[in-house]
Amino acid sequence: MNPPDLKALQSGNPDSWDEAFVWLWPTVFAVAQLKLQPYLPNEVEDVAIEALEELVEKVRVVTAPEELKPLAASIAHHRAVSLLRERFAKKRGEGKTESLDASNDDGEPKHEMASGESPVADLEQRELAERLGKSLAELKPPLGEILSDFFLHGLRYEEIAKKRGVAVGSVGVYLKRGLDAVRRIWSEND
Repeated sequence: MNPPDLKALQSGNPDSWDEAFVWLWPTVFAVAQLKLQPYLPNEVEDVAIEALEELVEKVRVVTAPEELKPLAASIAHHRAVSLLRERFAKKRGEGKTESLDASNDDGEPKHEMASGESPVADLEQRELAERLGKSLAELKPPLGEILSDFFLHGLRYEEIAKKRGVAVGSVGVYLKRGLDAVRRIWSEND
């Protein structure tokens, strides 16, 4: 699926936003799920929807349609992290705040996906993209390619199956295995 018409989105065209929803949903859902599934699995859809709602407000500053997915993913990530911090703060007793990503075993801070609001945020976003690229490259074929086709390129199951020469029913299995493998890689490295 191609990116939606940016000008139509910026003017508030409902049909363009319907297309954008279909195009962006897998990305924002996957980002929210990656962060929330272990702790708050019932909140994944809500955070994904809220991320798309926030994107509606921020679409006016976007200059190219290719910026929409990274921006939406960044918004979903930040919303998920904020929700986790809020819930964990309530568990510990409000007023005592610590970063969820305080530090690794080696004392280095973990990085969150950036929203492009500062040079540091841009650097963090590039580092995260590089980390994701390396993780996808570590996966046994065709896991990395199928994850990339689905989440980054927005291909449907049928399109992926045809492109990769696998059964349509196997695409979902490959996606699950690939996501599980990426989670394992990241948890081993963290």
